[in-house]
Amino acid sequence: MARRICSRTALIVAITIPGSLADQRLSTATDYRKYIDPLLGVSDFGIHYYDDGAADATVLFPSNDKSPWDRPRDAVIALVRLGPKGLPVLIDCLDDTTITSVRFDGNRITRPMNVPLGYICLDILMGVARGKPVSDAECSDDGLGACMNDGFYFRPDDYENCWAQTGTCGLRPWVRVVQANWRREFLKKRLRFRNPYDDAILEEYKEFTTPKRGR
Repeated sequence: MARRICSRTALIVAITIPGSLADQRLSTATDYRKYIDPLLGVSDFGIHYYDDGAADATVLFPSNDKSPWDRPRDAVIALVRLGPKGLPVLIDCLDDTTITSVRFDGNRITRPMNVPLGYICLDILMGVARGKPVSDAECSDDGLGACMNDGFYFRPDDYENCWAQTGTCGLRPWVRVVQANWRREFLKKRLRFRNPYDDAILEEYKEFTTPKRGR
């Protein structure tokens, strides 16, 4: 089972951030509606999250019965194509508890569930902001949260009281801690955008790679 990424030091650092900083939104309401809300309209992301030693599913690289390299959904592609400008909306989305179509298979403790939108945004964020200070770029581990540094990851089941009737879940404190840590690094200009399709070297994702200068 994948280990839970948690650090008392990271928790203390996040909690001691001034309230005005911890609550600050980085994106505009217009951008949020334009780029985040479409994720809720996706009925099938082509993946599901599961909790074992090889759990590395991501909406950035979906699959289907015919191909392990399915086309990412348009809402996901739009966020990647935003480049560095996509980081603020993704970070603001981390505390969004609206339930999505993506399933988490659960484990011995957690029942299977549809994950909240915040976890989808974390999934994308981990893929476009890899490396210091949030993760180990040289790490080759597998599993939920593998290679993420302390304080920058929460699990798909780090929520409570998810109700289909309301379409939302309750937010556990650790999610806000992680969000505050991402927000702090963004405001200090330490996050670096990286197009995940540039490293794929696959024909299926060629159209999503960063255009070469001069073209």
